[in-house]
Amino acid sequence: MSAGQKKPFLEALAEGPVLFDGAMGTLLYERGVLHTRSYDELVLSQPDLIRKVHLDYLAAGAQVIETDTFGANRIALARHGIADQMAQINKSAVKLAREASAGRAWVAGAVGPTGVRYAIATEAERRRARLALAEQIDTLVIAGVDLILLETFPSILELETAIAVAKERGPKVPVVAQHVFDPAGKGDGGLAPSEVAERLIACGADVIGANCGAGPAELYAVGTAMIGRGKPVIVQPNAGMPSLVEGRTIYVANPEHFGVFARRMLKSGIRAIGGCCGTTPEHIRTMLGAIRMMGGVRIDQIEQKPNPTQGSGPETPELRVPPPPAVPLAERSRLGARIAKGELAVSVELTAPAGTDLTKTKAQVQTLLAGGVDIVNIADGPRASARMANVAVCARLAAETGVEPILHVCARDRNFLGLVAHLLGAAALGLRDLVIITGDPPKMGDYPFATPVYDVDSIGLLKIARGLNAGFDPAGKPIGSATSFVLATGAEPGAQDYDRELRRLEEKKDAGAEVVMTQPVYDPRTLERFLDDTKGLGLPIMVGILPLASARNAEFLHNEVPGMSIPAEYRARMARVPQGPEARAEGIKIAQEALAAVRHRVAGVYIMPPFNRVESALAVLEAAADRWKPCHA
Repeated sequence: MSAGQKKPFLEALAEGPVLFDGAMGTLLYERGVLHTRSYDELVLSQPDLIRKVHLDYLAAGAQVIETDTFGANRIALARHGIADQMAQINKSAVKLAREASAGRAWVAGAVGPTGVRYAIATEAERRRARLALAEQIDTLVIAGVDLILLETFPSILELETAIAVAKERGPKVPVVAQHVFDPAGKGDGGLAPSEVAERLIACGADVIGANCGAGPAELYAVGTAMIGRGKPVIVQPNAGMPSLVEGRTIYVANPEHFGVFARRMLKSGIRAIGGCCGTTPEHIRTMLGAIRMMGGVRIDQIEQKPNPTQGSGPETPELRVPPPPAVPLAERSRLGARIAKGELAVSVELTAPAGTDLTKTKAQVQTLLAGGVDIVNIADGPRASARMANVAVCARLAAETGVEPILHVCARDRNFLGLVAHLLGAAALGLRDLVIITGDPPKMGDYPFATPVYDVDSIGLLKIARGLNAGFDPAGKPIGSATSFVLATGAEPGAQDYDRELRRLEEKKDAGAEVVMTQPVYDPRTLERFLDDTKGLGLPIMVGILPLASARNAEFLHNEVPGMSIPAEYRARMARVPQGPEARAEGIKIAQEALAAVRHRVAGVYIMPPFNRVESALAVLEAAADRWKPCHA
């Protein structure tokens, strides 16, 4: 995108998630401004202070910054005796935000409620409120905001009025409308999120959602209930529920907590996230990792325009799509050769040991080799668990058993430099097969305080690996001998935001993905749809199969794991058999049925046996005996 061009906000939002900034008032209070002041008037009396807040959020990765105009309507300003400065305040706020962003972010004109008690107000009071909103929105639109952000409206009636006014005053300017819900997830008058969503859409809002009122967990539930009605959803929670400690208002949701819920929100289909009361640039910085993971628009896709007052910030490095690999797929590894020949590629996933003893793992590999399986997957800290480094496990298994390992590489734990070094080290150890993934956040594991990195997501990591395969590092410098990795990536056929999953898969192919390994699939209709919809990509698909271990295991996977859907019929079958060997046998039978239904439509299968029960994996493979050619170990 050339300098001076800007992608429209709604267009960008349709392509990927977008990150808004956090609280303005919280930072101003922390920086010495008493709450008795008009924070909006500071754009006139202390513009450098407001500019610094904008710059801090931009440095944290915010892609939308909000003008300091939340209470800059005539009625609210009158409480401070400055109603006559309404136009000057709003114009100056937009100018400050534009100067600070220097084209690196969209500018949202922030509009809050007037303070009129709308539910019991007289018609005259409502007309006064409508006029005040119209004046402010008019000024913001003329000053050149990219969107109008209606936020923290507790009254659904006033919010509906504000939407109508905004569409009248700036019909071409997108309107984002956010209602306040209580901690129980109820809106004004006990309205459910779905009811609020329908009303906001009916009034003409372009983006709907919730802010303030509650923390990430509560607004996650609210936001997900508003999805699926044809409009993007935005959520901007408080930093938890406020507590009064020694006379100070403290918000208890730390930045790491925000990062975890940010990923959860985006995976559920929420399109825009940010922060409200109590949040700081640190909260926004942790949310940036989730945006990157989910393929959000980068700042450099908004407008290429330098900002001389701003440092480099945490932008994702620009990664060109490198040239094709130097070595043909069939010559890189056993896996590559089998896929290239059209044979059914088979792999079994094993979990690395929690300690340093590989005795059990090697015994499991020997069992697989004896059964005809000579390729294994070794996960990279699944569910953010701390285990032996899988690169060491893969190298030792290859040297000591002759099995071919597939190394999982996730972007969670290593920065950009570390990822490049890790891939080069894997190549030097003779490892040829990679599964490139983004990785589960640390909050899921035993060490929630661990810092997630996510300098790149799976797409960025694929570009790095493809470049190495072409003989170049990410900076375009030759590395000598090119690597010869087979590049696999993951996909969720049952993803809640299915369209986004397909778009991401296209981007992964463009970035270098050569094989797709799906999450476990049980519903044949789900997998058939996925295979039909991805046929045009030309990517070989290895279907994931996870034999169920018990009825409890089936219910957990169905209810708690995103992207997993186990048909009621299968869950009922598991519930009818006793726990133990009989349950495992039924789980194997169900897995065999799933594999048999698609064995002629997929390029391969990789099986994830619970608790490394490799005998279960071998039993499942009996369902593909007509296509699978076991190795001769």
